Amino acid sequence: MNVAWRRALTVLFAVAMVAGVGLTLRDQDWSVLSPLLHPGSVPALLGAVLVTAAGLLCGTRAWLLTLSAIAVPVPARTGIRMFFVGFLGKFVPGRVWGLIAQMRMGGQAGASKAQMAGTYVVNLVIVLLTGGAVGMLVAPALFDDGVWWMLPPLVLLAVLLARPDLVHRSAALAARVARRRPPPSPGRPRDLRRSILYQTASWVLSGLHVWVTALLLGADPLPALPAAVGGFALATVGGTLVVFAPDGAGVRELMLVPALATVLPLPAAIATALVSRVLTLVAELATSGVALGTATLCGRRALSPSLRKETVA
Repeated sequence: MNVAWRRALTVLFAVAMVAGVGLTLRDQDWSVLSPLLHPGSVPALLGAVLVTAAGLLCGTRAWLLTLSAIAVPVPARTGIRMFFVGFLGKFVPGRVWGLIAQMRMGGQAGASKAQMAGTYVVNLVIVLLTGGAVGMLVAPALFDDGVWWMLPPLVLLAVLLARPDLVHRSAALAARVARRRPPPSPGRPRDLRRSILYQTASWVLSGLHVWVTALLLGADPLPALPAAVGGFALATVGGTLVVFAPDGAGVRELMLVPALATVLPLPAAIATALVSRVLTLVAELATSGVALGTATLCGRRALSPSLRKETVA
């Protein structure tokens, strides 16, 4: 592919992503955000953005470990570029464009299309299973049945860590249902275990921004923590399954509000869900920009010495 086509496709992808972000924010009732728009809330909201960014970086590490387990280990800057290009594809309706870009980039890094597709499927299974496990934390708030509801997510995570092959089997089953080729068998089970741990940490950290926002609107800290973290994980999993909505727009908010309504009045729960959308969007776009920019800069610095050597020779 020549340089002109490559640049044209890059511009087209960027335009589609911006359009997807616009669709994500369209038709929101921003008037409900007024209780949070005051100087005293700025430090807490900034902290919420930072902890969300930390959660995204844990998710990045989880994907890199899955790539290492299913396909091939790649240099950090290459893997970071591959992840964030695919990640930003979630804002484009259909969500296949990020995978297509990852396949092309993976080919340049020595991974086959089958390995990249397998990495996508296995990573998606890890995201859904760990998200569902963390999402169970919201059960005590919804069903008011004590701490026993905390046991299922712990048991599920323990089983996944003890038997990471179950993740691959689940991915293979999903591929057969979709009439697709099953993913390659993991060559590094240890990396798959670490991916599960990092993805679980990603869910917990990412959900903390909802907790911070709920506290700003008057929620009690202890009951609000599992409702916020579990509710966000469950709502995000639901939004992920709705492929026609850019980043699960509308679906995630609709699923998050009932969990938050157990610890907040309904108007405050709606406001928290909308603020969650804005905070995650800011954190994701900023983190993606910094990560891609840093990876590109490091790549150029690594390339410069070799160019100087060729010039001298």
